[in-house]
Amino acid sequence: MNTPTELTIPLQHLKLTARVWGPEDAPPVIACHGWLDNAASFDHLAPLLPDCRLVALDLPGHGHSDHRPPGAVYHFLDMVSELFEVADYFGWEKFALLGHSMGAGLSTITAGTFPERITRLLLIEGLGPLAKPAEEAPDILRESVELWQAFPKKRMPQYVSEQVAVVARHAVSDMAESSVHALVQRNLRPEGERFTWRTDPRLKVRSRVYLTEAQVCAFLANLRMPTLLITGKQSVLAEWLDLIHSRIALVSALEHVELNGGHHLHLDNPESVAEAIRQFLFRNPCISEHSPT
Repeated sequence: MNTPTELTIPLQHLKLTARVWGPEDAPPVIACHGWLDNAASFDHLAPLLPDCRLVALDLPGHGHSDHRPPGAVYHFLDMVSELFEVADYFGWEKFALLGHSMGAGLSTITAGTFPERITRLLLIEGLGPLAKPAEEAPDILRESVELWQAFPKKRMPQYVSEQVAVVARHAVSDMAESSVHALVQRNLRPEGERFTWRTDPRLKVRSRVYLTEAQVCAFLANLRMPTLLITGKQSVLAEWLDLIHSRIALVSALEHVELNGGHHLHLDNPESVAEAIRQFLFRNPCISEHSPT
């Protein structure tokens, strides 16, 4: 199936939307995009993985999914339980996770929390979330509270056309314009005669608390499933890549592949990313572990 099905998934407290690729009886994969991206992050990659049942989510507050209720804040740890709600909705006791950037951090923590339910872990430009030293916690919380108090005064940008929004997003990214277009098209909504983002602006308020590096390492040490890490040779996030490389040795069954491309290489260079994933799954098959419902 080279075209996705749009699906709404009801959870306990909100509804998530997803783009679903592949045959229903194929090994299941839940795909998690990066911060301020959406399910279209996998539009170029998913058609190249026809042997998977790939559910590319709009995470809460992103794309067409519900925003969190008024007064609520966003923290990626809250999404761990929501990923299992998605799996339970499909009746999947075991499934693989595919994540990019923030989605890779979310996938890592999810797999480290319930390793017995995750068959394979596929990570693009991420291995665990950002961590902060414990001594920085007071300043982080202070900054977050100040941003939250200023939030009601913030206004979302507006654009006269979709193409103007594409140009604006392209200017602050290292992606190809075709990749930017895929993300922007899913993330725009009309507002009068103009367009603005669907993304919940509260996602830009800094998290109130971060895990420490020691806490992240505990999750990494708990990963028992075969894990593939893909990074881009031209990624501009040098500090992020240094953090990723410092954690690799902590994961016992990890394969690391470096490919040409930047931070969004799965959108810009999907063929090479898909080939790396296919080779990894060929060496680490999970078909026998899936019992479709």
